[in-house]
Amino acid sequence: MIPIQEIDVYSNKGIKISAHLVVPSVGNNLSAAEVLVYDPVCNILYSDYQKLGQYEDPQTAFKSIIDFSKKYIEQSGGSVIRINNPNNTEFVDAQLQQKLVSALIPGLTVEVNG
Repeated sequence: MIPIQEIDVYSNKGIKISAHLVVPSVGNNLSAAEVLVYDPVCNILYSDYQKLGQYEDPQTAFKSIIDFSKKYIEQSGGSVIRINNPNNTEFVDAQLQQKLVSALIPGLTVEVNG
């Protein structure tokens, strides 16, 4: 099984972005990011699947997930209200996530197993 870290991003408009940070090989930092967008305005079940790309390390992949989520949600007239790691923080720990998130979304606290 390929190890992933799940990150869920929520908006005040009912949008949920469920993201995967993928690191296919232990000991190799090469990472990928992908998102599923659940936007009730577009489709109640699921609206979009996006591969965000490949990155040299998990931190850069995580930042791309947050950046994509913030832009998508703001483009829909909303704001990010919650970021949760539902299954721990396998590749990017909570402290580093908080630092990366605070640079993009000041005042938001990253949750783990929330």
